[in-house]
Amino acid sequence: MKQAVKGTQSFSYRLLSLLWVVIIAFQWVDFTEPIWLTATTNLVGVTVVVMALAELVLPFRTVWKWAVKVPLLLLIWRVMMMESQIYQPQGPFFPDQLRDMAATFTPYIWFSLTAWILMEAILYSMTSRRRILFLLGAHLLAFTILDSFTSYHLWSNVAWLVFAGLGWLVSIHFYEYRLQYPQGWQKLRRRPLKIAVNVMLVFACVLLIGISMPKISPTLTDPYTAWIKRSGGTGGGTTLLSGSGSGSSSSSAPNEVVSGYSRDDTSLGDGFEFSYNPVMSIETPVRSYWRGETRRIYSGKGWADLDDESRDTERYQGAPDAELLVNGQPGKVETMQVEQIVTMNTEKDYPVLFGGYAMESIELLDEREAGNMRWASQEAEMFWNGYRSPGELPNYPQKYKVVANIPLIPLEELKAASLESLFPEGTNDVEEYLQIPGSLPERVRNLAEEITAEGTTPYEKMDLLQVYLRQNFEYTNKPDLTRKQSDDFVDSFLFEIQQGYCDYYSTSMVMMARSLGIPARWVKGYAPGSQPSDEMMIRSPELGRSYQVSNADAHSWAELYFGEYGWITFEATPGFDAPIMLAPEESEETLAPEVEEEEQAVSREESFLSGLDWGIVRRVLLSIISVLVAWNLYQWRSELYFLWLRLRLGRPLTPGEKTIYETLRLVKRLGYRGLSRTREETLREAFGRWKVERPQLAETLDPLLQQFERANYSSGTVTAGDWLATRSLVKQAVKVAGDVGWQRFASLPGLSRRNETKR
Repeated sequence: MKQAVKGTQSFSYRLLSLLWVVIIAFQWVDFTEPIWLTATTNLVGVTVVVMALAELVLPFRTVWKWAVKVPLLLLIWRVMMMESQIYQPQGPFFPDQLRDMAATFTPYIWFSLTAWILMEAILYSMTSRRRILFLLGAHLLAFTILDSFTSYHLWSNVAWLVFAGLGWLVSIHFYEYRLQYPQGWQKLRRRPLKIAVNVMLVFACVLLIGISMPKISPTLTDPYTAWIKRSGGTGGGTTLLSGSGSGSSSSSAPNEVVSGYSRDDTSLGDGFEFSYNPVMSIETPVRSYWRGETRRIYSGKGWADLDDESRDTERYQGAPDAELLVNGQPGKVETMQVEQIVTMNTEKDYPVLFGGYAMESIELLDEREAGNMRWASQEAEMFWNGYRSPGELPNYPQKYKVVANIPLIPLEELKAASLESLFPEGTNDVEEYLQIPGSLPERVRNLAEEITAEGTTPYEKMDLLQVYLRQNFEYTNKPDLTRKQSDDFVDSFLFEIQQGYCDYYSTSMVMMARSLGIPARWVKGYAPGSQPSDEMMIRSPELGRSYQVSNADAHSWAELYFGEYGWITFEATPGFDAPIMLAPEESEETLAPEVEEEEQAVSREESFLSGLDWGIVRRVLLSIISVLVAWNLYQWRSELYFLWLRLRLGRPLTPGEKTIYETLRLVKRLGYRGLSRTREETLREAFGRWKVERPQLAETLDPLLQQFERANYSSGTVTAGDWLATRSLVKQAVKVAGDVGWQRFASLPGLSRRNETKR
């Protein structure tokens, strides 16, 4: 017969239930991480963990727990919002700070509050195996639908969900078994290692099978993918001036341990840590990628050095005296002229000056003589004082103005342009951008042809290629290089590693485009960065609306050549949106220079973790762990006591011996509550005197004395059931003695008069 888990649950079952609920909750947190802002994800995660710990640690009943949890939740909101730099306290707590918190927290706290309410509802409603199975089934169905009809790969989430579900079902099974069959439970406890090994073996197999499932393309196209392809897909190649993606930027420097602008791209692919050190701020009416250098020769490992590629450069004096810069293959589309004022926030020297494509002129705004700037027109790069080594880059400018001509792309016209119209016979000025090493595996070309088979024009094919890369690979700054077998960087990414950061996506986009006959080049620089929020503007108006760019915004992308339309940016990295501007007749929003509120809302924020004081974090975590360890030791003090006796005696204790030792432990514990026993008294005499002093103890002391005398003096056998009854009586006696002691304390003359006065 199945029995619901009712009444007071054991500490061990509550601990395990909370563990399984937290694991299930974090599968949803992981799913929503690319969708939510970083501050929201951090807030929900901390809320779930802290509330679970509060539920476990607080030694109160439900009503009192809520009285503690609600202020704790408010404290979490305040601390997390301050750490995320969304809220900073100003003025007195009442009413200024309360009013500011109510206004600032609103977009975030609903996610945190909902997560907490759902967790509480699950904890207090999942009291039977049938309900737990229903909950797990609903979650599995939801993850199955999301995995099938969205671009997310949720195999690992499903594996963790099954792992938590099995753990929860095993926990409730043993808990119910313990309640219904105490003698059988005692026998099971004699073989804990055997049971644990079998249970963990099953769990490990389920988890490993789930997370090790290969990502195999489906034989049939699911409805979501078919709809995406039919609608033309989405991606950076056609995105208007939207906010930066939710994903973090990556470094293009494979040999550095932190992100930043790379100096060596000959060997790509190693992992890195994000660095949020500031690089520059840019005042501009139009969001842009901040272009640095390009590369055209792919080696199979990475991109060739400038020495190997060579550059045709000419000296540039700088505006306003110099002639306008000439761009190679500029295209014949209409452009929009914008000014970009760049202020460097770092002492680091760079080989190039940054700006939005395509530069028309550059003017140095700090006090200096004209620098040795050299312009590479074909690649649209402005080198500072040469480019061969860091030692040749002294006196890098701290402020300069870039005038750029942003092309306005007639998208519908470009989509309809055929290969023959884009590249008429005799076009050979971009042949070098079709370079492919002989070592590139043929399966890369075959995959590109398969992906783009449904496209009828070059742009449609490239858009399909871009969508495929964005939707079928996992973004991470620490790819699992143990999967790598191929010697070619692109081939290993597409078929083996299948995860990585911008260098992986952009390089693959360039080489797959070239394999289909579309000229392409690799570009590195910085993503747009982020703009200050309204709250930050109020606190620091001197920041203005300029874009703040950090080392975490270091990025690489692809530029593809479409004949008379020129070079067009394509963004294959998920989480990023290339700021492409469309021709005025195709988008009324194209010419709007002001940043919209939606763009500000989705601007990528600095990670919460980067601003933490890890010394304080370690101390807080150590304190929490110490409290949990101490609380667990207190809860398991009886088991630890009998384990110590077993080790001392060298054998298991019989139920009769446990009864005797537990009763003697009670005598010692009652001594701390004012019920002492003299050396001359027998246990019967002491119990008799205590019953006179505290009559409420009679109901527990009488049967307890009988159990003790039978175990100590009688020849009768004491069973495991008798031992469990003794243990229950001891707990009841301790509780009654504590309640009586508190009542006696409250009835002291001084306190009594105080209570009467209150009444």
